[in-house]
Amino acid sequence: MRCASFTRILSNRLMPITYRIDTNRGLVLTAATGVLTDDELLEHKRALAADPAFSPGMRQLSDVRSVERLAVTPDGVRLMVALDRDQSDQLGDYKLAIVAGADFVFGTARMYQNMTDDQPAHVQVFRDMEEARVWLGLPPDDGA
Repeated sequence: MRCASFTRILSNRLMPITYRIDTNRGLVLTAATGVLTDDELLEHKRALAADPAFSPGMRQLSDVRSVERLAVTPDGVRLMVALDRDQSDQLGDYKLAIVAGADFVFGTARMYQNMTDDQPAHVQVFRDMEEARVWLGLPPDDGA
């Protein structure tokens, strides 16, 4: 059986966010590099929820280990949480694993995780990609 996979790229000259949807595995793979801003994250979240290949309840693996500078504010994190609430029908009960390297990215991702505790989404922040894959129910060596 052929794997249905789609890639969408959201970018500007400072910071690209890319994602790939593997519909057969119910998985979204996201990667961010460079400078990460509130607007870019919000646009990514809107685009993903509107993507016809996206289904409610998909598992999401977000690799932000290559983010060099974070221009995400506490107000921006609150807006992301509010957007998740507004898009709850499109998102469903999903699991999001965020893999961060730098302390400043890890801390901001944990703030987002803590603010989503009252929502159906399950968000967990990791330093290790293999631990994130296991938490999502992916084999550690599946090549995703």
